[in-house]
Amino acid sequence: MLMSGVHATLAGIFLAFTIPMRPKYDPDRFLSQINEMVGQIKRAYQREENIVINDELRARVRALGEGVQLVQAPAQILERKMHLPSAYLVIPIFSLANAGIPIDWSSFGSIVTHPVSVGIATGLVAGKLIGIAGFSWVAVRLGWTSLPHGLNFKHIVGVALMGGIGFTMSIFIAELGFAHHAEDLLMAKTGILLASALAGVSGFLWLFFTYEKSAE
Repeated sequence: MLMSGVHATLAGIFLAFTIPMRPKYDPDRFLSQINEMVGQIKRAYQREENIVINDELRARVRALGEGVQLVQAPAQILERKMHLPSAYLVIPIFSLANAGIPIDWSSFGSIVTHPVSVGIATGLVAGKLIGIAGFSWVAVRLGWTSLPHGLNFKHIVGVALMGGIGFTMSIFIAELGFAHHAEDLLMAKTGILLASALAGVSGFLWLFFTYEKSAE
């Protein structure tokens, strides 16, 4: 995929289309079978409580576990199992490696004040804040929608701040926009990382300090 000239990200998209979204078992059939299986487990347990030496009990429990897995959609099972390693290992490593930003502390000041870095960081942090929170406020004021119970605009502002976190797509777009301008691309990637850090920290602090007041 990489050598073909097509962006390798599409390989993941094509692979996702092959993962079934429908469970192998019919839910109604599973409910009737599980009731029967629970009865079998109870009868096997009454004959021998120790599952180590009770072959029938161990087989029924194993069959129950396999049935519970099969009644779920394969895509949902993979999503649940891959969530933690993807969120805390794969995505951070991929993002930092894909950024390709050389660290030079001597020129850090000039980089963070570069117009491209400042513009992108401002667009991500302030732009997302104004866009998400502002549009939500306008939609509620005009009566197009209403906030769910227990949710207020302090929550919306916190989420809008965190909306400024950008890695994969932001860097991908920067690579397209500054494909032939290596210096500007470096500044753009730096601005994306700075905006992500600023948006994440500010969004967390906002929600942390306003949570108790919002929950009352």
